[in-house]
Amino acid sequence: MRTTILKTAEIDGIGLHKGRPSRVVFRPAEGPTGYRFLGQGFAQPLPARLERVAGTVRGTNITDGKNTIYTVEHLLSAAAGLGVDDLDIEITGEEPPAADGSALPFAEALRRAGLREKPDQERGTLSIGGQLEMEKGDIRYLARPMKDGVFIKLTYDHPHRLVGRQTVEFLLSPDEYLVRVAPARTFGFSHELEALKKAGLALGGSLDNAVVIAENEVLARNGLRFADELARHKLLDLIGDLALTGLPLKDIYIEAERPGHAANVNFAKLLLEKAL
Repeated sequence: MRTTILKTAEIDGIGLHKGRPSRVVFRPAEGPTGYRFLGQGFAQPLPARLERVAGTVRGTNITDGKNTIYTVEHLLSAAAGLGVDDLDIEITGEEPPAADGSALPFAEALRRAGLREKPDQERGTLSIGGQLEMEKGDIRYLARPMKDGVFIKLTYDHPHRLVGRQTVEFLLSPDEYLVRVAPARTFGFSHELEALKKAGLALGGSLDNAVVIAENEVLARNGLRFADELARHKLLDLIGDLALTGLPLKDIYIEAERPGHAANVNFAKLLLEKAL
């Protein structure tokens, strides 16, 4: 059966990329509607679905043709990671608050709101019948059926001497997600910051909501949360992007090497195409 939240919860802050004030209010969804954004000026709710993706540069953006919501992946990752099926997200601003750069504040807000089941609504799932692969250059994804659960192995690889190759692998559950994935913060490289800001990105970024890799040190408020925090954040992003399928994963093994938002979205489309 499908789930939603028991009561409303909200988060305020500034957007990571646009740097402007932002607020989201999570509201229970009575119907089997999936994740939907609502806002002033929206003629109707904007579903968080693959066909609504409008951009994948440094984040995943969705649009209804008139309104664009930027950087939805952290919020969606929290909802999917905790097993929430239906959620109305009232948003003020162009993107959700950056919070601390992770999905943890969103996940904690949803946990405080509580989850409830909807016995009269059937829950669909996404599973596959055989192995599939997707490759482009050094980017690679693989998926195959497995028994009893969702297992993801992700490798993040970067030539920077302070990063190198990081691999994480988890059998996912809401508790595992909350403790080991949700706290991982977004990150960037110091040499990219000027170009990002000129492109209108990372305008709200700071050490309060991001990890910055400089030439000779990793800058992070109170230090890194995990030795492999960068790979864990890439996993967080992947979960959020896969949530755009509109279906929770079931009994599937996934590998991702050097993933990014554009590739995540294409892989999500492939999964949906091959779903049972």
